[in-house]
Amino acid sequence: MDSIDEIYFVEKNCFSDPWTREMLESEILNKLSVLETETKNGILCGFALGRVVADESELFKIAVLPDFRRLGIAQKLLSKIHGQMRQKGARVCFLEVRSRNFPAVSLYEKAGYQRVRVIPRYYGDDDAVVLKREL
Repeated sequence: MDSIDEIYFVEKNCFSDPWTREMLESEILNKLSVLETETKNGILCGFALGRVVADESELFKIAVLPDFRRLGIAQKLLSKIHGQMRQKGARVCFLEVRSRNFPAVSLYEKAGYQRVRVIPRYYGDDDAVVLKREL
């Protein structure tokens, strides 16, 4: 497994409000969690993190370092984590995304996610779009 420090490096470089190293480590070590990573040229360049409870799953994070974006890595991570979620019994996956994060919304919609609802001011400065995908 890739080190927590490598995953935290990606986290810090991809999110304006990153989780702490301790938050990431706690979630990754949770028995209900699913984690997929992607490495290029020996560098951890992206990860996807979620959780499966009963027959539902939630995608918490997907992150790809800026220098590795637009190479299909996010789609690959989504495919891999969806497979792992299915193996653990999930039939559906949910996620929340900032409404103004147009590249992420586009990625998810291309991957088969559909809009469920909007949560006003979920992020303080932005609404959240709740998306759902059958697995």
